[in-house]
Amino acid sequence: MTILTRTVLLRRLYSGNSIPGSAIRTCHKMQVLSCETSGAGSPDDVAELAATRATIQAVSSNSSTGDDSRRVTSDGPPFAVFSQTTDPQEVTPSVRTYLKQLARVANNAAASLACGSILAGHTSEADEYGDVAVWLGPGDFGPGHERDALAALGLADKIPRDGRIREVQISPETGLPATVRLPSETTGSVIQLRELLGHLRQARVFTVDGSPMVLYLLLGRYSSEEQSGVAGLLGLGIET
Repeated sequence: MTILTRTVLLRRLYSGNSIPGSAIRTCHKMQVLSCETSGAGSPDDVAELAATRATIQAVSSNSSTGDDSRRVTSDGPPFAVFSQTTDPQEVTPSVRTYLKQLARVANNAAASLACGSILAGHTSEADEYGDVAVWLGPGDFGPGHERDALAALGLADKIPRDGRIREVQISPETGLPATVRLPSETTGSVIQLRELLGHLRQARVFTVDGSPMVLYLLLGRYSSEEQSGVAGLLGLGIET
């Protein structure tokens, strides 16, 4: 997808439906954490922002009605989605900083490898969907609790009736999902991403197959001096 196409997509997908962070309520809405400052400057930033918003738009639309189902914290660029039970005012600065870095570096790494999402990797047939950071906070979202993680994000309607939730292997050599094919020379953004993912303990990736759209979640336990909880990335791929 060209930068121009993504720019047009950005303008079409996002149109000022923000509310003050203190006014956010949980009622079955995906909560979106955004920067307080406004948008991107370079063409690469514009493309990244369009791809991130495309992912948020796609997963927050009700699968049966097509209605948008999200609440955002500001008019700035979105970088994370988080649990419906999380008060955005309680997400500490250290966690916000980590989530911003994780989302930005994940998208840079994907771009350097010529794919849209670092989670969907080279298995996706489209590149218009980027990766967005995830914050679930405290709770058990490990193996066997995939549906709990999806429900916490307001994505219960994305859970397939036939239970098509599957694990994606994380390569022990690269620290990245097996969906990604790395070149012989690793880029700087990929190295940065591996370092950031190294802060997530017991990290794992699973997918929800909504054919042709496949949702990916990478989750692990993050701890800082201020706060700890489950964090990670959400991405989309297209597989026909």
